[in-house]
Amino acid sequence: MTHLLLMTAFVLIMAIWQWSISKKIAETNIQICFGTKKDNGIVMITVLLVMMCLAALRSSEVGNDTKEYIRIFNMVISDPDYINVTRFEKGYLYLNKFIGLFTHNPQWVLIVTSSIYYLIFIWFFKKHSKDYAFTLVLFFFLMYGATLTMIRQQLAIAFVFVAFDRIMNKHCIRAMIWILVAFLFHSSAILLLILPILPHIKFNKWLAFIIILLCSLCAFTDLLYKVCIVLAPSYAHYFDSAYVGSGWLAVSFNLFCNLIFFVIIWFVLNRDKQSVIVEESTLTAENEKNLQLWIAFIAFAGMILGYKINLVDRIVLYFTVFAVLFLPNALTKTNSKYKMLIVFGITLMLAMYLIIVLKYRPNWNRIYPYTFFWQD
Repeated sequence: MTHLLLMTAFVLIMAIWQWSISKKIAETNIQICFGTKKDNGIVMITVLLVMMCLAALRSSEVGNDTKEYIRIFNMVISDPDYINVTRFEKGYLYLNKFIGLFTHNPQWVLIVTSSIYYLIFIWFFKKHSKDYAFTLVLFFFLMYGATLTMIRQQLAIAFVFVAFDRIMNKHCIRAMIWILVAFLFHSSAILLLILPILPHIKFNKWLAFIIILLCSLCAFTDLLYKVCIVLAPSYAHYFDSAYVGSGWLAVSFNLFCNLIFFVIIWFVLNRDKQSVIVEESTLTAENEKNLQLWIAFIAFAGMILGYKINLVDRIVLYFTVFAVLFLPNALTKTNSKYKMLIVFGITLMLAMYLIIVLKYRPNWNRIYPYTFFWQD
């Protein structure tokens, strides 16, 4: 009964707060979208901090892998040999071991990890985004669910964002170090070592076309499986799992979304040869353009492999998440008359994708219904 009363009070307080400021927020966002008022990022930061609290204080029932992460923590603090025999990455395991020095309550794993990646997200978006409102919308659709279920990868993505910031300032060695840190938390992040190289590879339409053909060949033959056997044999078992042959509608929609993202970014960057969409950079305009085009393109082309094995979306996510930054910044350079229409279209498209996933792949990022840890 006490829990019910607390939840009721919380919902009422949030409803009153929402009602009292919704009009002001709506008016402010309209002014921001049309360039008559500068956004100081307070709304975005506040909402992200609320999301951080929801991630940190969630129960074990929220998120596909939350119970597994709790089990890992309990094993790390109870079995000294567990770190040496488990498949999980050493960086994440030693973080658990460090937390275990102070507490044996597994909830602190969720509190500490959620705080780490959300605070990095806030720093990254505040520093680089030119449209905090739209960044927040994209974050909700593309990343929020994952922050409640995929702890290791979200930590890795946060460290990749730090690496990207280093690349933008020509600190490639530091960037590679951060990518290696990300690798210690999610092994697939090792593929991001390509990031420091991308600014120096001119984006070429014919090369892009060849990559699409190769991805299509891998997606509709056994070539991808054979490559996996050689390069990443520990992941080969996924080809015989539930990740194969299902969710084609969600994969198709995800592919289409990534294509739209790439087209918008390509159009903005090619409209003006000196145009850049991340201005806090010491890269040349040409190098920055190459980096952002390749990231957006890989997010699209890589998703083609999802038709062979749906799990590839976890790898593609490392590139797709940059849409949270690139799209808002690109749209600030478009005519305000069309910006609202494009924003509405993208938001509607992502909402439809979310509905498709909830309908046809309810086992993906299971975060509803939400419960707090004290309701376990």
